[in-house]
Amino acid sequence: MKIVRVENLESGMQLARAVYSTEGKILLNAGVILKDSYIARLRALGFPAVYIGDAEKAAALPEAVSESTRQRAIAQVRESFTSVKLGGTLSIEPISEIVDAIVDEVVLSRDVIIPLTDIRRHDDYTFGHCVNVCVLSVMMGVALEFDDLKLRELAIGAILHDVGKLKIPDQILLKPARLTSKEWDEMKQHTRYGFDVLRASEGLSTRAAHVAYQHHERVNGGGYPRGLEDDGIHPFAKIVAVADTYDAMTSDRIYRKGVTPFEALQVIRSLEPRQLDTTIVDVFFSRVAPYPPGCKVKLDTGEIGIVVTTRGEASLVVQVEYDALGCPLRKPTVVDLGRYAARRIARML
Repeated sequence: MKIVRVENLESGMQLARAVYSTEGKILLNAGVILKDSYIARLRALGFPAVYIGDAEKAAALPEAVSESTRQRAIAQVRESFTSVKLGGTLSIEPISEIVDAIVDEVVLSRDVIIPLTDIRRHDDYTFGHCVNVCVLSVMMGVALEFDDLKLRELAIGAILHDVGKLKIPDQILLKPARLTSKEWDEMKQHTRYGFDVLRASEGLSTRAAHVAYQHHERVNGGGYPRGLEDDGIHPFAKIVAVADTYDAMTSDRIYRKGVTPFEALQVIRSLEPRQLDTTIVDVFFSRVAPYPPGCKVKLDTGEIGIVVTTRGEASLVVQVEYDALGCPLRKPTVVDLGRYAARRIARML
């Protein structure tokens, strides 16, 4: 299984994973053989890439949260946020139900090293981002041995952390260029707006509201909106800050392509300990795969292959498909880099 950008798709390729609509319904199922008309439709709908390969092998890969649950969560966040944007109140019950499903699945798959590479349309960014941040935050909460109540409070705060962006004008939120200083000042207000929305919502803890308020605070006092320092930032907000930073960097946006997980992890490590909490960053690194299954990599030997499975940074299984001269192998070779230290990944292609 590998990730192929839509502009590089060819008729006859097989989908390894299903493609979902904004409502969480399947548009193209796993195993479908692509036709030119399907590719044109994917391009028209704004999908940046899809998973290509053996659908049965892809289905066997471990996941922290099932794709069906994640898509249901995205659809629920979209519905809830749209209601608020249209002047309605935020209904906590449906959000709590989908959060419970996420927490239950993450707890059951606590040993999974997450290969979170999300394929989402640009106009789905906010909703998919909130769900990804929730999944990542819960994974860190599990690793930190939070009890069930704390996990669910963390998850609620994480999935709603950007609700304040509903109050930001679309011409700023969706602007395909650098924001002016005035626009950036308005964008930063989303943390205050989010705090106000959540504080006014019945059945929601104040801790969840403070996640929305504080997730852009930084341990050195250089964040916003209040310039809080280390001990003044709620632990939930520190967790969501790391998850938020990672997913924002790795996601395709309307104005740029996302960076690779490996590149994002390098940036996160560079931000710690000045901006991000060291303990949280260490936990995050133990739970996220720098090279997710399906990505194309070049080894330090010059060989090129596809990551098949990952069990942490030191244990990667790669299917080598090209030799050091760039010639395709007649029979691809599967190599466990954790067992053969002579080979290492040089870079992601």
